Amino acid sequence: MTDVLVLGDAIVDAVFAGLDRYPDRGEELVAPSFELRPGGSAGYASLGLAALGSRPAAVTYVGDDVLSTHWRTFLDARGVDTSRVVEQPDATVSVAAGFLFDSDRSFVTHRGAMRDGAVPAVTPDGFDALFVAGLSQAPYLWGDDVVAVAREFAARGRPVFLDTNWSPGDWLSTAEALLPHVETLFANDAEARRLSGCDDLSDAAETLVADGASACVVKAGDRGCLVADDRSGTTWIETEPVASVDACGAGDFFDAGFIHARLAGADRPAAAAVANRCARAAITNFELRAKLGAIADLSE
Repeated sequence: MTDVLVLGDAIVDAVFAGLDRYPDRGEELVAPSFELRPGGSAGYASLGLAALGSRPAAVTYVGDDVLSTHWRTFLDARGVDTSRVVEQPDATVSVAAGFLFDSDRSFVTHRGAMRDGAVPAVTPDGFDALFVAGLSQAPYLWGDDVVAVAREFAARGRPVFLDTNWSPGDWLSTAEALLPHVETLFANDAEARRLSGCDDLSDAAETLVADGASACVVKAGDRGCLVADDRSGTTWIETEPVASVDACGAGDFFDAGFIHARLAGADRPAAAAVANRCARAAITNFELRAKLGAIADLSE
């Protein structure tokens, strides 16, 4: 078993599925399916790591509201250490309303407790790796503190993994400062193009490696993923296409699979193949418990 410090965002997702359009202004639509999920990139990745058998510890900010309690209780019950989660008084956990239209997703997010505060005091002691998850969604991470944490992990030989996501905000300079300390950067195809300024995915991944990351893994949906590193160039890892029921959190579960496999000794292509399977297990289920059960089955 490995111990992973997951530093990032805590969000409760209110997911409405089965819609075929947005409501017009002043109109009410009825969603065929709904679930309230304790998530955010740090939440989903921590849950995925725990389902696979790792021992993740989540570090983030929540509020003192009932949804914050739900977030912590759900993660605690599934093997995630939340003892380092900071509770902000008179604040709410961040919340996102997700609308699913077949394979498309749209979100409206309220940034709650994560808007303020410094990075909680953490060290590499007792951990095998650091995962900075959902950087763009967690304003408290935008600055030198998280870079200092990553630098310390890397200096002690503990790998650092990074997934920025892409949300509005002034976080790009922090991402750039993190890259020299990063063992593997995760990005989906659109994020890789925007981060690198390149249209071609191979060029995008190689540019991000040239910018400082030891490796970049580009998540490309039913095409699989592209692995680029500073030694072997680029390699496509294909996946078996499946009908997607719900892609929310799929990228975070992909990250969890990659990190778990990598820390177990897999090389990057082999870790990417595990990650593809985790994402595939996630998207073929709607309920979060079912997603986690399918991912846990992969470790048996």
